[in-house]
Amino acid sequence: MADGSTPTCSEEGLPAPRAMTDETIALIAKALGHPARVQILEQFDQCIPHVAGEIADESDLAQSTVSEHLRIMREADILFARKDGPRVWYCVRRSVLRAFADAVEDLAVEPADRPVSR
Repeated sequence: MADGSTPTCSEEGLPAPRAMTDETIALIAKALGHPARVQILEQFDQCIPHVAGEIADESDLAQSTVSEHLRIMREADILFARKDGPRVWYCVRRSVLRAFADAVEDLAVEPADRPVSR
């Protein structure tokens, strides 16, 4: 990657996503609970890595603000990062977002039809 190429957004080699416990669901919901973070995620509509500067350029946010939002989303495990020299490339962990969506959908199921545990 130091040759100027862009890394892939493959989740291969990453640890398995955390179990969707109540705490994990709340952490992800909190990370998605800011409009700027949702807008940042929308920039990942294709599976192409982004750097903080590119994300800031496509938004009305300062790079330092974008970096803070990226940190929060990484802590919630909905983004992962790959270092390439001085650059850090960010990608969405779509597997985590899908598991989160499934967990939230389970919350909408009638209690009698709800799975016993997550």
